[in-house]
Amino acid sequence: MWQNADLSIEGDAATEQALRFNLFHVFQSSSRDGQGSTAAKGLTGEGYEGHYFWDAEVFMLPAMVALAPHVARSMLMYRHGTLARARAHARELNHARGALYAWRTISGDECSAYFPSGSAQYHINAAVAWAIRHYVDATGDEAFLRDAGAEMLLETARVWLDIGHFNPRRSGAFCIHDVTGPDEYTALVDNNHYTNRMAQRHLRDAATVAHWLSESAPDIYAEIAHRIDLEPFEIMQWQRAAELMYLAEDAELGVFPQDDTFLDKPRMSARNTDEGKRPLLLELHPLTIYRHQVCKQADTLLALMLAGDDVSLAAKRRNFDYYEGVTVHDSTLSASTFGVMAAEVGETEKAWRYFQDTLRVDLDDLHGNAAHGLHMAAMAGSWLSLAWGYGGMRVIDGQLHLHPQLPGAWRSYRFGITWRDAHLRVEVDAEGVRYTVTHGDLVTFHHGGQPIQLSGGESRAMPHATTSLKAPLQAVIFDLDGVIADTAVVHRAAWEQLAHEISAPFDEQIAQRMKGVDRRGSLEILLERAPRAYVEHEKRALEARKNSYYVERIEQFGPDQLLPGAREAVESVRAKGLRVGLASASRNAPLLLERLGISRLFDYVVDAARIDRSKPDPEIFLAAAAGLGVAPGACLGVEDAAAGVASIHAAGMVAIGIGRREDLGEADIVLPGLSVFRIGDFLNNKNGATAGTAEAININA
Repeated sequence: MWQNADLSIEGDAATEQALRFNLFHVFQSSSRDGQGSTAAKGLTGEGYEGHYFWDAEVFMLPAMVALAPHVARSMLMYRHGTLARARAHARELNHARGALYAWRTISGDECSAYFPSGSAQYHINAAVAWAIRHYVDATGDEAFLRDAGAEMLLETARVWLDIGHFNPRRSGAFCIHDVTGPDEYTALVDNNHYTNRMAQRHLRDAATVAHWLSESAPDIYAEIAHRIDLEPFEIMQWQRAAELMYLAEDAELGVFPQDDTFLDKPRMSARNTDEGKRPLLLELHPLTIYRHQVCKQADTLLALMLAGDDVSLAAKRRNFDYYEGVTVHDSTLSASTFGVMAAEVGETEKAWRYFQDTLRVDLDDLHGNAAHGLHMAAMAGSWLSLAWGYGGMRVIDGQLHLHPQLPGAWRSYRFGITWRDAHLRVEVDAEGVRYTVTHGDLVTFHHGGQPIQLSGGESRAMPHATTSLKAPLQAVIFDLDGVIADTAVVHRAAWEQLAHEISAPFDEQIAQRMKGVDRRGSLEILLERAPRAYVEHEKRALEARKNSYYVERIEQFGPDQLLPGAREAVESVRAKGLRVGLASASRNAPLLLERLGISRLFDYVVDAARIDRSKPDPEIFLAAAAGLGVAPGACLGVEDAAAGVASIHAAGMVAIGIGRREDLGEADIVLPGLSVFRIGDFLNNKNGATAGTAEAININA
């Protein structure tokens, strides 16, 4: 295992030592004979009475898949060996068919004494299913899938159709009821986001494997189907349930509600969440905790880490920000997930803090209970924080993806992973990333989305592809109104005309509040002091009326309406070989670019029609970066409004403000206009587009 781990950290011997200490305990505590798994406390103490939990599959197994695949296989064979007990457990819970793994067990029987936070955690089935898929993707072990994995996937998938239904009150969406997610401070809920998202992945994988097995090994499939009485109709229902799985997104907050009622509850007061009163379960009655919006550990964020391939970076950022504010991290499982997600969304300082929390939870006894035994999932989580967090490692659609970044505290680091009978070494330093296949045959993977193939013994150096603020500059994303052209006066005139017609006040303060805000948001500002309220269809009519006034005016625009230096600034960016994007809150941006005669200068344009959430949400700038094929941290954003500057920063980019410092105080650099914009100033900064660029290039800051 140590050869596979291939671990080295230059400049931080203590962290390397702690990682090795943690991996030693996880590795030595994992069963090798298929008769057991990895206990929550390993071999280090009597806490949890030696029981196995779902975190063996979600935290410990992926580390073993990368470092000791034979151990991961043994852990899964233990689950196969207890499948008969899982069937019996399902019958105890009134399921006529299928299997439900015990939440807490050794022999396979349920040992939890408190069903709301024990047996109600049906997501254990999805954890086992996810682990099977992850193991097979990484190893290519189809023999395991035929001999053991397929039967587990099929039997456990059946239970979802028992605890959920196609809800006509929610447009036929598949809803799952009365379950508990990973967060044990919220119990017996409907549509827990983690459970639903993981069940969706489980159902899809089960259907896919059923079809694969029926074609590749029809005799084996027929034997399994006969033995468990599996009907083709069930597989069709799995596919339908996965397709129609209920995954709500709150329209106001832009986050995935942890469950149907979570966002409706009050937040717990600070006096109850002080460090001295934790863990909460030892201070407060469970019912008191259940009535509040408080999380023991990562729940929705864990779903995004394990099965969030189709979720935008902007949505991940919103969910990270929201759930960080309501999570108390009373579980040692929490820090590694928050650390991995912090690294993904560009929160480098928070990523480091969470990494240290999971890394040293036992060495420094951070939770005050190391005497009961060490925390195996947190220990494995420290390696996940390194490889999945800083290394950006994910397995997406069966393919290995890496997106490494370098923590500021390290000069370099190295880790290794096994992939399809080969070993890939990943070395990261300030200059970039080097990948080497140290043994084995061809390895195919993705670096920052770019496909790479390396043969045995081959090595390749790649530049950083990172969301951090130290990436070399690759793109500049401009706002339109007030940056490229002075459409602010046109917008203002259109809004002022509408305000006059509906007898609503309009003054300089209202005009300033509207800057950088989309059409609906601006209308809501205008209507705050209107003489009467307006219903939805009236608001849509008012929006259309204002837009017609605006379009009438910009139809008369031409190149003369470009602000001084705008064309030259955009052309200079292109001349340096950089990508150019536009992020405008105006739905009329394409029309305006045509009228200004500069549409050909932009590689990608994002307007309000392409996004769900307006500035200061980062979605528009993240969408522009994605459309340009550039990491957010390799972009400069140029804006004239405070909301736009906040949007740029939330996207993990450096913000250039156009206007006055007193209006744009949060911008990294403030310029009076694009006439003094010099792209060479940013390219000459060897550290790339960092937040210290203003001082480095000695311009108006």
